[in-house]
Amino acid sequence: MLSTHAQNCFIKMTIKRIFLTLCILTIASVLKSQVTISGVVKNYNDTVFYIGETGGFHNFTRVWRDNRVKVTIDKNQHFKTTIPEETIGDWYIKTEKGNQFFRFIKGQYLELIADFSQQEPLYAIGKNADDFNYSVYEKEGIDNYHLNEKFLEKIRNNNIDSVLLYRKALAGFKKAHLDKYRNSHKLSDMYYNWLHSQYAYEPFERTLVENIKKKDSIDDVTVSKIMEKGIKDEYAALNTPEYNDLIDFYVLTRINSQGNRDFTLNDRFNFVADNDIIAGNTKDVYLSRFMAWLFKTPDSIYTPLFKKYDGIVHNKEMKQYVINRRKDYTSPLVSSTVDNSSTSSINEIFKKYNGKIIYVDFWASWCVPCRNEMPNAAILKDKLKGKGIVFLYFGYNDKETAWIKARNQLGIEGEHYLLNDKMIKAVDALFGINSIPHYAIVDKEGKIVSKRADRPSDVYQQLVNLVEK
Repeated sequence: MLSTHAQNCFIKMTIKRIFLTLCILTIASVLKSQVTISGVVKNYNDTVFYIGETGGFHNFTRVWRDNRVKVTIDKNQHFKTTIPEETIGDWYIKTEKGNQFFRFIKGQYLELIADFSQQEPLYAIGKNADDFNYSVYEKEGIDNYHLNEKFLEKIRNNNIDSVLLYRKALAGFKKAHLDKYRNSHKLSDMYYNWLHSQYAYEPFERTLVENIKKKDSIDDVTVSKIMEKGIKDEYAALNTPEYNDLIDFYVLTRINSQGNRDFTLNDRFNFVADNDIIAGNTKDVYLSRFMAWLFKTPDSIYTPLFKKYDGIVHNKEMKQYVINRRKDYTSPLVSSTVDNSSTSSINEIFKKYNGKIIYVDFWASWCVPCRNEMPNAAILKDKLKGKGIVFLYFGYNDKETAWIKARNQLGIEGEHYLLNDKMIKAVDALFGINSIPHYAIVDKEGKIVSKRADRPSDVYQQLVNLVEK
């Protein structure tokens, strides 16, 4: 029998081994969620380029996806970086000739050639290349289909039967196009199945979004047409946002059919949690989306609902997204950029930058168009580096935690101020703001040159002209 000291040593060693194993598993999980890319750049004069998410909602939480990654090019025109991708997601690169859209698949390694003389500059070679290169093949096929079939003209009417017919025909073409590619290329099963599921549900989700105006008062016949594919697809629940958006709609129609317009948040949650209107992964994802949507609610509402949710949903990965969503809101984040929000007045802010041209960006974490312009703002800053221009960001009608998180997430470099109510009234009067995003330009003498300036993607020449005055 081991002595007490030996037992204690054995226990400590066992705990260390367990802890080490957990660390390794955690690291492996994190790395698996990333995509490693490397390659060589051709016909490009800058030292950086940016890869950004095209948007779209996270499948389990319906949180907007808008990561942006800065890729640095070394003196030998090579680059290497990691992309944060937890599943399969749509990304893009902006060039002088337009945007190239493509997909990254979690855990993959890609070797890319970035030839910026081409309309589609990124092309993969080697392992996983066929997965990456499918996006260009897919786009070319769909563009030709749209042109030959006059597809966009056909789906502009509100006749649901006709629109669904045209959209399902397009989905059939996409599936055949995908199969044709797969017959001659090494397309991964993961990517193939993901695309196949997306194509299946797109016609119904797109019709719901684009062709049905009053979603709260749809008749049962129309609901049955939109929900033609059913509500029991276990694979689609875990992998296909279009399917889960349709489920959200379906549950809403069931709630509305109860004739009780006074349903509280608790009532809505319990209506799904306590009944069998949906089941399995479909139910788990719906409840996870619901809890993620409640991330700003008081503890008195959130805590009992989460306790019930915790007892129903057993998918740990799914549940962790919900926990992180709430934690990000309730736990203050440390800012990674200069924070001057304690300044007491608008005049004091502008006085700090006398002698410099100021490009002002009024934005908020909740404003999708504001966030979509941030990659263009980063490119603009790089072009104007060393020109004596200050990029001034005013957080407008925003909450501090969400504002700081968005700044860190989007990597917004510049001078930041979170406006209080008094300051908002002042800038509204000064710049005539009635919506955001809103941009303005102030010259070196502190005079307003433009109360309504162009967006970052279009303002370059105007700023250059001011610099050269």
